[in-house]
Amino acid sequence: MKNAGLLPFLLLLNLAVFANEPTPPLDATDCTESFFQAMLDEDAAAIRRLITFDFLLIGPDGRILDGGTFSESVASGSVVIENGRLSGTATRTYGDAGVVTGFWNARGTVQGFQFDNELAFSATCVRQGGSWTIASIQLTARL
Repeated sequence: MKNAGLLPFLLLLNLAVFANEPTPPLDATDCTESFFQAMLDEDAAAIRRLITFDFLLIGPDGRILDGGTFSESVASGSVVIENGRLSGTATRTYGDAGVVTGFWNARGTVQGFQFDNELAFSATCVRQGGSWTIASIQLTARL
């Protein structure tokens, strides 16, 4: 009888652990929106969960950053997004791949240099092992 209360306790403990697990993105659109929200939240751990192992970011200046360098830049405060808003997003899905395009109106700093502009973006997303992740993002400043 001593163990009769143990089973409900273990079930509640299990629920509490899984309740804190982030919900994986439902599709390419959700994955992309989660990525930009993680940048706004300066959540490098979420960014790492949302990108593929071979992720590449092509910045507005043409520089290419790998996922590790990019997530570390967010973690260290080298990239800080003060305000960001997505608009005009459109998604094309091809089975386990999707391309999300749109605009991101953002203000922040990158390595101490301030910016405030609208960027066109293209995100290539893939579904691997049942989860959507981002393989690459290209950002282009709108003139």
